[in-house]
Amino acid sequence: MQRARRVASIAGLALVGTLALTGCRSEPGAAIYVGSTTYSHEYVDGLSAQLQKVSSLSRGDGRQTIAQWLVVRDLGKRMVADNKWPAPEVDEHGAESQIQQALPTAERGSLETLRPLIKIFAEYEAYRGAVQQHATLAQPTDADYADLYQRAKVAGLVGPGVDEATYRKSLGAQNDQLFRANVSLRQLYSEAVKKANVSVNPKYAPAELALLRDQQNHALVVVSLNSKAGQPVVVQAPAEQNQDLSNG
Repeated sequence: MQRARRVASIAGLALVGTLALTGCRSEPGAAIYVGSTTYSHEYVDGLSAQLQKVSSLSRGDGRQTIAQWLVVRDLGKRMVADNKWPAPEVDEHGAESQIQQALPTAERGSLETLRPLIKIFAEYEAYRGAVQQHATLAQPTDADYADLYQRAKVAGLVGPGVDEATYRKSLGAQNDQLFRANVSLRQLYSEAVKKANVSVNPKYAPAELALLRDQQNHALVVVSLNSKAGQPVVVQAPAEQNQDLSNG
């Protein structure tokens, strides 16, 4: 099991990865740019149509989920190559099994038509995990703690009258370690986003990847996926939860 996935959760938090996307270059028909790679709207929409059969894998718009998988996979591949990390094992059989279990019974005979979706999901899982394995324990800045405090307030994890200093002290060593691991992970992704000049069409807005969420799906540690954007704003996340097949 990957170390980043073994860390205990903080006040009911769970490590999950999800993203929605925004910001684009001007090439007609382009949906996503990662470095020199361009994905068209037609390609993203085609995979999204496959994903509609297994909607429990998706958070919100299926096109956002497909964009998530493509961007996180591609960034993971770049980080593995640039840092000379061992290439992860891509478990297509495991991904197929998860997708098959998520399919309605009447649709399970069409599994072979979902082969492109299965392949991308397997690669996304493998490369996301590879990056998580290389997260260390960063030293958060005051701004990092302030952002966590504001997000925790929105999530309802901060009691009435509890100020930032008191909340920070209340985290405890284990919870603070979890936060520090996610700050490190955010730094890895942020550097990769800038290096690859990632840009995604505004129809997939907002452009951010949630690395740490609570059980009500509020984002607590977030990284922007737009190379030109600043720190993502603190907003109320949807309360509903979809099935997370990534065990993230």
